[in-house]
Formats: sequence, structure tokens, C-alpha cells
Amino acid sequence: MATAIQEKIERMILEGDLAPGQRLNEFALAKEIGVSRSPVREACRKLEQAGMVEIINNRGIFVRQVDLKQALDIYEIRGALAELSGQLLARNATAADTEELQKRIAQMEVSASVGDTTSYYRQNLEFHRRLVEFTRNPRLADMFLATDKELHLYRQRSLVQSSGMEVSNNEHRAIVESANAHDEVATAAAFKAHILNGRQRAISAVTREGSVSE
Repeated sequence: MATAIQEKIERMILEGDLAPGQRLNEFALAKEIGVSRSPVREACRKLEQAGMVEIINNRGIFVRQVDLKQALDIYEIRGALAELSGQLLARNATAADTEELQKRIAQMEVSASVGDTTSYYRQNLEFHRRLVEFTRNPRLADMFLATDKELHLYRQRSLVQSSGMEVSNNEHRAIVESANAHDEVATAAAFKAHILNGRQRAISAVTREGSVSE
């Protein structure tokens, strides 16, 4: 039960129903879900271990806030994971896998062309999820997607920048084209470069309105 509740609360955070810095009301959550407070408390402890919430003594449970320094540190870890993911993607992805990824890129291209940052952001998250799943290494995929969730807590403080969507999607295309050719070195380099470029966009975004697409 605690795992199911954890997934529900996590979904509420990722979908924006619970914002970074917001206090979680255990009683209200338990009432909404229809359970006692005990499994909600256990779920929150698991979410703390996953880096999604903070439990502060004598204050309560809060959705974690990620600042720029923390985000940049996560990007560095993410870059290393992306390099390995790219190598395994090129090695293990099937023609059907890369065809699906190409279709997702086309969908993101439509969203970028009309400046639909909300749709692009969601499509981008799903693209990354499928990308790392196609490495056929579930543990690696879990580690990579954990960084996605942590960075969500930074990104959601502002919108994805319209100007970065096309650049980001071109980087997606380079990853998939290399994977489709089963070029492990090129795919690893393209995926790592994509993540580190996202890190640089995060730095640049500090001095202007908006946030970063990756």
C-alpha cells in the first residue's frame, strides 16, 4: 500500500498538483486516498529517500526545492549516465524502438513549432523515459529517470524556454540517428552532449525569464 501511495504522491508532484516547497498534509492526503496516516507517512519516507520530499523535524513534510547549484550537480551525474545509456541504446535498440523515438521527435517538433511549452515538456519527459528503457538495462533506466524527477523540481519553477525547444529536439534527433546506425561511440557522445548542453542552458536561464528544456 505504501508503494502505491508513494507513486500517487510522486505523480501529484510531477504533474504540478504539489509544488516545490509546498507542505504535505498527511491527514488530508490520507483522507483523499482513503487510508490511514501510517502508510502515507511510510510513503513520504520513501519519497524522502528518492529526493522528492524533505521531512523537517517539528515542521512537517515538504516537496523538495532544488536550487541551481543542486541542479547543476545532478546534471553532471546525469551526463555520465547518459553516456553509458547512449552506448547501450545503440547496442540494443531495435528498428521498432528507433521508429517509435522518431515519431516522438516528430510530435515534439509540432509542439515546438507552435510554442506549446507545456506539451513539449511532457513529451520530452516521456521521450527520455522510452530512450533509456530501450537500453535494456532496467537499473540504469531507474537511475537516469530518478535524476529526471529531481530536475523536475528545479525546472517546474518556470516554463521551458520556447527558444530552446528546437535546439533540444535537434539533439534528440542526433541521438536517435546514431542509435539507428548502431554507432555506440557516436550515440554515447550525442546523448552526453545533449545533457551537458541542457546544463549550460540551465546556467544561461538564470539571467533571463524561463527555464530549460533538455
